[in-house]
Amino acid sequence: MQVAIEKKEGAEISFKVEIPQEKVEAELSQAFYRLVKDVQIPGFRKGKIPRKIFEKRFGEEALQEEAIKKIYPEVYREIVNEHNLIPIVEPTVEIIQFSGNKPLIFKINLVNKPEVKLGKYKGIRVKKRKIEVSTDEIETVLKQFQKQHTNYIPLKKEREVRQGDWVVLDYQIFHEKRLLPRGTQKNFFFKVGSSLLPSSFSEGLMGLKKGEKKDLEIQFSSSYPQKDFAGKKIMFKITLKEIREEKAPPLDDKFAKNLKFDSLENFKKHIQEQLKETKENWEEKRLKKEIIDKVVETSHINIPPSLVKRRAEERIKELEDRLKKEGSTLQSYLEKEKLSEKELRARLNQELEKGISTFFILEAIAEQEEIKVEEKEIEEKLKSSTTREIKEAELNRMKNNLAARGELNTVTAHIREEKVIDFLYKEAKMSE
Repeated sequence: MQVAIEKKEGAEISFKVEIPQEKVEAELSQAFYRLVKDVQIPGFRKGKIPRKIFEKRFGEEALQEEAIKKIYPEVYREIVNEHNLIPIVEPTVEIIQFSGNKPLIFKINLVNKPEVKLGKYKGIRVKKRKIEVSTDEIETVLKQFQKQHTNYIPLKKEREVRQGDWVVLDYQIFHEKRLLPRGTQKNFFFKVGSSLLPSSFSEGLMGLKKGEKKDLEIQFSSSYPQKDFAGKKIMFKITLKEIREEKAPPLDDKFAKNLKFDSLENFKKHIQEQLKETKENWEEKRLKKEIIDKVVETSHINIPPSLVKRRAEERIKELEDRLKKEGSTLQSYLEKEKLSEKELRARLNQELEKGISTFFILEAIAEQEEIKVEEKEIEEKLKSSTTREIKEAELNRMKNNLAARGELNTVTAHIREEKVIDFLYKEAKMSE
């Protein structure tokens, strides 16, 4: 066997393999014996068909395909072992010559794990923002809680609809005198003046009293988010069932006690602590991203173009499938985003190159620092993926199922990446 190596851009490598004619013929003979066992042709006993008859009936290609199934895996394993390769995607095989009394020549194109030259990754300098919680932020959260516990009380005294009222409506929706699908609505709760519907809808409700009916013809703008209405003139046949007023509870100790706090002051302290914790978590994420970006900038890696291209095609296919389910197309998406397909691909390539570089650089740090993932860490990750308690038998089933689908390695890689990022964060030099 002769092998010629051609190194391409990044970690792409092509191996041109030439198998001697004698070896090829031996493999074709073995292929014939494997296939002919289950073949029966009139005039011959099962498995006793001459090779020439077989080839005439099924073609030489059948034997060649069977022979390649045997030759290729052996050659591939030998090449990978001899050259200490770590292929990261399924290789492609290109048959160059396979005919007559000639050697078999084929090419194996593979993408090897790219080499990473790490730059500085310990002691990365970053500036941590001071975490503060303002009185206004606490008041905003308090008002959100107040809003959640607001009651909407039916008016005791009959009057006309006013701006800011909450109303309960029954209605039917027509377009060009046709009732729209799902165009009948009962007990629709709506705040007069809300931007949910065009302002002309709220204006049309003004002056109505409980029990009254009205037809409202509303022109929707072409940019209205609901496609059924966008750019159309819609007729609403409305019955006003109720007018309600918004009654918010006072923000006092009683309100706090209903939420299981001793006093309003203690409730405010709790909100402050929660806001501070949230801000600290976001700041930690920001710092980790900044540290990773700096580590990637100082490291060197040559990403194989074919890997980026393959991942980009996968992303576009996923996008097309999602848009199809939503009843849209890639072309409509591009028009909405004001992008050409070339610009979309360029954006994807840039994003993928950064993501792939980051993955391999963090993996190189894991190897350098001997950061490993323990079995118990995988189990804890799986347990945390569900809110209920998982028993050992179910946990083992989960692991076996993930392993069978080839997804357990992905879980492990994700945990290792998190550990590397935590390591870089702890090693960083921070100033406030």
